[in-house]
Parts: sequence; C-alpha cells; structure tokens
Amino acid sequence: MEADWSVEIGKGLPVIAAPWEGWIDLRKAPSRIREIPEALANPSLAQALAHLNSPQSPVFTSKCDRWHLPADEIDPFEFDASQEESRTGLACYVDILLRDQNAFASFGAHERWVLSASAALRQLPLPQCRADFVLRPAVFAHQEGFGITLYIAACSRNQATAQSIFESALNRTIAITIETSPSVGE
Repeated sequence: MEADWSVEIGKGLPVIAAPWEGWIDLRKAPSRIREIPEALANPSLAQALAHLNSPQSPVFTSKCDRWHLPADEIDPFEFDASQEESRTGLACYVDILLRDQNAFASFGAHERWVLSASAALRQLPLPQCRADFVLRPAVFAHQEGFGITLYIAACSRNQATAQSIFESALNRTIAITIETSPSVGE
C-alpha cells in the first residue's frame, strides 16, 4: 500500500476543531452515526467511524467526508496501479484526535505516530490504494494541540472493484492508525 505523511502548520492553513456546530460526538452517542450522511452512504466508513470512536479506542473523530475520484484525479504511480486500473476511484478523509490530553498537546507524539503508521502501511501488499496522514494544529474544547487528517483513496477499472479495494484499505488503515497511536502520557 502506498502511504505518506506531511505536516501542515501555519497561518491560514486548516485547523482541526471540535466541537463545531453540527458535530456529533460518537463517543457519547454511537447511535447518532445514522445522522452522518457520509456514513449512511458508505457502510465501511460507518464501521470505521464506529471503531475510531469506540470506548476502547485511544482516538475520536471530528469530521469526515467521502467522494468519487474520476480518472483525471488518479495518478497511477501514486496508487501503485496500472493505467487500466486507474479509471475510477473513491476517497475519504477523517479528522482524528487523541483522547489523552498529554499526547494531544505533543507535536513529537503526533510526528512519531504518522511516521510509524505510514511505515506500517507501506508494508501491506495492497495495490491500487493509498493513505496520507496530515499532521495539523487542533483545538478541542478550547485546548490547543494537534490532530491528523487521514486521507484514504483507492482506484480500479470499475466502481465495484474500487469500492472493494477502498473497504480493504480503509479497514487496514484504521486498524494500524489505532495500533500505532501514542501511548497514554507519551
């Protein structure tokens, strides 16, 4: 699987924020996942959000989105795919925050996290997909810290196969993102 990471911190760049008007705290109200249109449209994204926000998870989510990728937005090299396998695709993003306040405030913990997660993902034999971790500033309940925007994308010859690859990539990426998250107090 292709995987990479970057840091986007600076004036005018996006900040992950929660709560925001319309935010649904899935940690406190898991059944409200039915109110998230992106989750309703894609059961695999709903399952990923449920996993990320579960009581045993070290993280929670702030926002997400899902969209179709047309062929002209797919670089075969970036997806480890042939031209033929790059006709259509799917992508999503999820903003992820750490529950532990000390880790939430640590740039170093986040940097080690995205390095570890992207290295682990590169070891997976999953062609035609990619994950990108973007480390950003974050604000949660007026506390400043950091978070990650996780982008996952997949492509194939047709939409049904792209959906199948996307689901595999999403499931594996979410599992590794949780597994590699910083330890409490790190």
